[in-house]
Amino acid sequence: MTFILFGFRKKKHLSSERKRAIAFVDYEHWYISLNNLYGIKPDIRAWRAMLSEKYDIKGIYFFGNFSNPALRAEISKIREISNLIIETQNSTSYYKKDFTDFIMLDHIYQSAIDSDNVDAFIIFTGDGHFSSVVSYLVTKCRKEVGIFAVRDALSSQLKNSASYSVTVPSNEELTLHIERLIIKSISTVYAENAKPRPTFLATVEAVAKNNSIGRDIVSSTLNSLIKDGIIYQKRIRVGYNKTIKILAINHQSAKKRNIME
Repeated sequence: MTFILFGFRKKKHLSSERKRAIAFVDYEHWYISLNNLYGIKPDIRAWRAMLSEKYDIKGIYFFGNFSNPALRAEISKIREISNLIIETQNSTSYYKKDFTDFIMLDHIYQSAIDSDNVDAFIIFTGDGHFSSVVSYLVTKCRKEVGIFAVRDALSSQLKNSASYSVTVPSNEELTLHIERLIIKSISTVYAENAKPRPTFLATVEAVAKNNSIGRDIVSSTLNSLIKDGIIYQKRIRVGYNKTIKILAINHQSAKKRNIME
């Protein structure tokens, strides 16, 4: 995933020109919300690289219940950018997400006490429980606080407490992701069927269902691809005096748009 964020400079800077920052990531929020809402997995390395364009990163802490198999599989990716991984699994058999929040909040407050060498706090969560600590950092500690969160999963109270907020995926990222899913779906139908019939409605249904994405956004994205000439419709005969419209890919245009391998 490539981050497209306003307010972040694109050119690299010397460390002395950037604010010193420490980051705290609620990885359950990032991974689970992004996957459930948009069928996308976090691109941790791209996010880390984007932060480095603006900040001199002193440390990134990742919090989560990594006994969850899906999260546990992400540990190797996290270790590519940080070894500061905090396991928040409760020792009791009953686990609540609030336990992760509690541990993460404790680490943030502890860091705030000894924050003379930090100019900014980056917090990746959408949970309103963090509004108080964000307000404390901004008003009492005079720190810049940036909130990153999954779009449609960000508390308005938390957003209003921060110096700035960024939601992922961006419109551009989400559109590109869905475009690639549509192209892949149509290509699969042609590859697996002697008489492929990828209709508009069938394609929308398949992409939405298989990737847990809303049908409306898949439909509008497909319409845009047709309008741009990347996908076109053609009629085929399916019976005596009966035809249907199916979808086909303009492979040259799709490759030029970088939505087809």
